[in-house]
Amino acid sequence: MADHTGTDRKPEVDVATLKAELADEKRRASALAARNAALEAQRRGDGEDVAKRPRRRHRILVALLLVIGFVLTPVTIVVLYAHTQITDTGRYVATIKPLASDPAVQSYAADEITNELFANVDVHKYVVQALPDRAQSLAGPLTSALKSFTHEASLRVLESKQFQTLWVEANRAAHAQINNALSGAKSSALTSNTNGTVSLDLSKVATAVKSDLESTGIGVFSKIPADKISGKITIFHSAGLYKARRAYSALNRIAFALPFLVVAAFGGAILLSANRRRGFMKAAIAFTLGALLLAIVLTVARGIYLNEATNGGIPHDAAAAVYDAVVKLLHRSIRTILAFSIAVVVAAFFAGPSRLAVWFRAKVRNAALWLGQQSDTAGWTVLGPSPFAVKHKSALRIAIAVVGFVILFAWNRPTPMVVFWLVVLVLLALAIVEFLGRELVRTNDIGHAEPA
Repeated sequence: MADHTGTDRKPEVDVATLKAELADEKRRASALAARNAALEAQRRGDGEDVAKRPRRRHRILVALLLVIGFVLTPVTIVVLYAHTQITDTGRYVATIKPLASDPAVQSYAADEITNELFANVDVHKYVVQALPDRAQSLAGPLTSALKSFTHEASLRVLESKQFQTLWVEANRAAHAQINNALSGAKSSALTSNTNGTVSLDLSKVATAVKSDLESTGIGVFSKIPADKISGKITIFHSAGLYKARRAYSALNRIAFALPFLVVAAFGGAILLSANRRRGFMKAAIAFTLGALLLAIVLTVARGIYLNEATNGGIPHDAAAAVYDAVVKLLHRSIRTILAFSIAVVVAAFFAGPSRLAVWFRAKVRNAALWLGQQSDTAGWTVLGPSPFAVKHKSALRIAIAVVGFVILFAWNRPTPMVVFWLVVLVLLALAIVEFLGRELVRTNDIGHAEPA
């Protein structure tokens, strides 16, 4: 009996033990699975971090290159202007020539020439000696009248074609040293001093005025020796002019490298961008902001310069005319950059995935197909689809854009109108490629056209 009882209980004890051990194993397996899951999640997270690091580095590098391009854009425009335009005789004369017909400059020059002539002759004493004793009271009014008459005679000469010629000749002769404001060179026609004053010698104009007065019977100035008449007028005055010499000298050495640095900065930003189309847009926007920064600097500098010039004795209107003439080409460069940037941004937008861009491209494609169908119906086989254009349509588009950019980059002093017409020609070329590269169309059994 006891044996049977013991025999019956032993299996029960073994099953209970096995159940407990199995439960322990399940708990250990669950804990191990949870640990493995945690390790796998950590591994995946580390992998994602490792993958994100290059992208973060690229974004930082793209931002840095865009900032460099933004900063270098206004510097490059100014340095190239100073290096290639001011230092070129033809460009300098073309810049300064309009000032000869500016009323403010003419009036300023007439004042200076009149003062120069009166400084060399005691006109009041001459008038006193010429008048009888009872008319001595008229000496003062007659001296003032003679000065006004001399000023009017000066204006007659300055408003003549003779002055236009003399002005160009004086500036052409002075051009070899026009950058003496920054380099400190000397010239007989153009001089500058340590106060930052740049003076143009118009002694020939003063001599012409003296001759004109003599022809009207006024010989009071006839005894002035020709070498005593300088006729200098200050055309530029800035107290900080000489402080900029070292910076100009340094920038002048890298003038040729700056454009390539700008292109490299923006080109690198585009190449490193995850989305090249957006990279183009960002580069164009940074380029535009750089040009706008220069426009702001020129506006602020205008007020500073006019304040210094008027304090230096130059009339406000004349100083403004000179400053505006000098920076005119810089403003044109800014407008050209704005026109170019707008064209790039618009092109990049319509090449993108937005609904408007997709709709526009579909309309252009449908228009090309419709025109192709009309030409085919009319029997104009010469205008049929070109297999080469169909096969290489994308490559042709890129080639046209590259050619347009190269032409603009190589153009000597492009204007906004040059950019406009170049964009028109590029669009026309793209339209021709779209037309010749349209899908081949065949007619199905029920008479409907469908892509071949």
